[in-house]
Amino acid sequence: MKKRITAVILAALMGTVMLAGCGNKAEETPAPTETTAPTAEEPVEKVTPTLMYFISNGDETFDEEQKNVEELQQEYGDSVNFDVINIDENTEAANNFPVQGQTPMVIMLDTSNNISAMSPMTYEKDALKGIIDAAMGA
Repeated sequence: MKKRITAVILAALMGTVMLAGCGNKAEETPAPTETTAPTAEEPVEKVTPTLMYFISNGDETFDEEQKNVEELQQEYGDSVNFDVINIDENTEAANNFPVQGQTPMVIMLDTSNNISAMSPMTYEKDALKGIIDAAMGA
C-alpha cells in the first residue's frame, strides 16, 4: 500500500512538472553582480486551479461521480478547470498515473499550480467542494 501511494505521489508530481512546463516561461533575470543590486522577487503568477479526477468504469459509484463532477463544473464555471480522466479509456493516463484500484482519485492543483490535495476514493460532492475551495484559497 505504501509503495502504491508513493507511486501515485511521484506520478502526480511528474504530471505537475509536465503541466508547469507547458506555460509561458518568464524571462530569466540575470544573477546579481557587484555593480547591480538584487531585484525584488516577482510575485508568482496565479493560474486557474485544476481538479484532475480519475475514474474507472468499474467504480461502484460511477454514475454518482459523474453527476457530482458535472454539477460542480456548472457551479464553479470557468474559475476551476475540470479534467475528468477515465483510466479505462485513456491508457496513457493509466500508465502515467498508477491509480488502478484507487478510483475515484482526486489530484487538485492550486492557483500556484502546486498539488494542494490528493485523495483516493473521493466522490462525495461536499468533499470535492472542500478540496476545490481550499485550492482556491477560500
